[in-house]
Amino acid sequence: MNKYRRGFKIQRNTISALIYRELKTRISEVQFGVIGVFIEPLGVMAVFLIIFTIIREIRGVKGVLDVELFLASGIVLFTMFNEIGIRALNALKANEALFFYRPVKPIDTVIARAAVETGLYGLALIVITGAIFLYKEKWVLDNFALTVVSFISLALCALGLGISFMVAGHRYPILNQVIPIILRPLWFVSGVFYSVTSLPQWLRPFVSWNPILQAIELTRHSFNSNYIIGDSVSLKYLMSFAIISLTFGLWIYLNNERILQTK
Repeated sequence: MNKYRRGFKIQRNTISALIYRELKTRISEVQFGVIGVFIEPLGVMAVFLIIFTIIREIRGVKGVLDVELFLASGIVLFTMFNEIGIRALNALKANEALFFYRPVKPIDTVIARAAVETGLYGLALIVITGAIFLYKEKWVLDNFALTVVSFISLALCALGLGISFMVAGHRYPILNQVIPIILRPLWFVSGVFYSVTSLPQWLRPFVSWNPILQAIELTRHSFNSNYIIGDSVSLKYLMSFAIISLTFGLWIYLNNERILQTK
């Protein structure tokens, strides 16, 4: 028992040090430091906000959920998932020199990167939605627990897939170029700028497999319980996908750990 406790403590300290290192690196990569993390989602949100406002004015349509919250949840959650996946894929190469130290394992670097991205985009979602609440002068959050669970479940999905990406990218280097290309079309099938209920009934089963779409729709529903998500969206499915994704990623990692530690 003491052996496992000591091992856990060493790994916890290692991951904490890696998180600090990754956070410094992540902030230094972006202009304006931490504020730079907010610029990308805010920029994309501003463009779609203008488009949505014009369309709604022309059609005279008013949605149940404010368009700002609708877009903020979609853009922030998708960007977090994408960043975790891409940064996990590059984790080995970026931290190669650290594997000289025995306590540092490849999986520690992925966990650290996922933790940093989850924290940064969690903060981004809080700040952006908080600013929207202040601007609208009303608090719109019907189910805080659902917001948190949906966000964390998506982060775990991304972590599980990220671990698999890291292993796959190390074994087959060509995938380091292919995987980012494959991830890009997810933007159009993840419900970032549309709702599931706006799609034709026959199309919904084909897009509802996507955990990003599930998390985004559940988050929107958590803001306003009157926002309809339909039968194809389920928290149970999202959590199950997260568990399976993480379990599969860890299984792949355990079977390839030695290979990952060799050049």
